[in-house]
Amino acid sequence: MKAMTRFIVAFALVLIVAASAVEHAHGQRSRIQNVTVNLTAQGYNPSVVRLRKGVRARLTFIRKTDETCGQQLLIPAYNITRDLPLNQPVTVKFTPKRNGTFRFTCGMNMLRGKLLVS
Repeated sequence: MKAMTRFIVAFALVLIVAASAVEHAHGQRSRIQNVTVNLTAQGYNPSVVRLRKGVRARLTFIRKTDETCGQQLLIPAYNITRDLPLNQPVTVKFTPKRNGTFRFTCGMNMLRGKLLVS
């Protein structure tokens, strides 16, 4: 009888640990910051993006105008350069590693936005 009780307790512990591991893995996957930034004739919208340090970020840029110099995106602090084709979403993925204010601009540095990481 004691052996059966030990088996049941051990089995219950295995189930608890397994459930915790699945929950943790699922929580890690859902910890992604998703932000869409539209580039219009007025500039980036939003022009300020708040991000959490250490949490994976997925920024999607959509250039909706051909009236600006916004054919290219630069995020110098993260060594990111991307072409922005008209009306096509371009997703940039990275993990902010330090707190601070980091700029993103067009290729000519005329259109500007900020990443606020904390």
